[in-house]
Amino acid sequence: MEAAHSSVALRSLTRPLQFIAFWLAIVTPLAYPPLLLGGLDSQSFLVFVGVVALNVFGLLAGRGYGDPA
Repeated sequence: MEAAHSSVALRSLTRPLQFIAFWLAIVTPLAYPPLLLGGLDSQSFLVFVGVVALNVFGLLAGRGYGDPA
């Protein structure tokens, strides 16, 4: 019985994080064209790498969002 409660509690915490990660994976590629068209100097290259890392994180963490529970 206690395992069922912890499962519900875990799901109630992971769903909002999965929602945010899912939308992060959708929105972050919108930053690629301005960064690439502006040229990649050392500072904008680090920003580009950070955006790619956020995108990969969103893809991995948001995977499965919207699947029936």
